[in-house]
Amino acid sequence: MNERTAKIALAASIVLNVFILGAAAGAFFWRSSPTPPRRAEQGLAAVAQALEPAQRQAFRQALATARRDAQPDSQAARAAREELARLLGEPNLDHAAIDATLEATRAADIRVRARAEAAVVDFADSLGPQDRAKLVQGLSSRGQMLIRGAKK
Repeated sequence: MNERTAKIALAASIVLNVFILGAAAGAFFWRSSPTPPRRAEQGLAAVAQALEPAQRQAFRQALATARRDAQPDSQAARAAREELARLLGEPNLDHAAIDATLEATRAADIRVRARAEAAVVDFADSLGPQDRAKLVQGLSSRGQMLIRGAKK
């Protein structure tokens, strides 16, 4: 090994070692940092924040049941969207097929939303007037089902 090759190998070794040490230090600091705060709840589950923990849990359970019951409709909507993407990618657009697929997508989406809304209404029926007012406030403040800023 000549002197020039040895210098190149030494320089490459130093660069590699610095890179490895930097990666190890970064991994150490990343693992030792505190866990990030949980993402704020979104969607319908967040509207029940003002309710008691047991009611909040019952609300989430009602929504989970509605989502589970609506899964076939969700899958139908997803399949219709995939079909729509396929149809739009065709060289010649079949407007009748596209319109039918859009209608199928809308119908499935409406059925999913109807299940969620029915679950909210059924849950609201189980609450007393004060707790129902809290739920209405949550629904209106987040724009879920009700107009934002709606009066009580």
